[in-house]
Amino acid sequence: MKMTLQNAINRGYNSLACTVLALAGLAFGTVVFEEADLLDKVDDIGFLVIGAAAVIWYLLGRNRFKRSVVPIVLSGIAIIVQVVGLVLEKDNAASFGDNIGGMWLFVPLFVVLVVQFYVNRRHLAASVEMASAPEPAALSAKSHR
Repeated sequence: MKMTLQNAINRGYNSLACTVLALAGLAFGTVVFEEADLLDKVDDIGFLVIGAAAVIWYLLGRNRFKRSVVPIVLSGIAIIVQVVGLVLEKDNAASFGDNIGGMWLFVPLFVVLVVQFYVNRRHLAASVEMASAPEPAALSAKSHR
């Protein structure tokens, strides 16, 4: 497969998003083995599932080269899972603090992904315009008269 500018931009965007989600899934999700109550495990299991889904999506087929909203959706789901964790663990001060800390990761990630999704669209449009424009060497002296 030939790597184009569009493929490289999409791959970098998808790689960033899926790596952060996968690492967060591992970091927050492994706490599931330490939690005693099933309700305390809900958000931790959710992060493991989101991280695994991000990695599987990235590795399947040519998804890593596609411009997609899947990373944004997964990041949004992570915020929802974090809010559910806040509600379920409001009586446990240590768990509540972990959930607040998670919001400091997932909300900025969501914002960065949304902004980059639209910024990349402009870069991709500009690269298509530049690729379709004739090169100066291709112009002949007759076309300038």
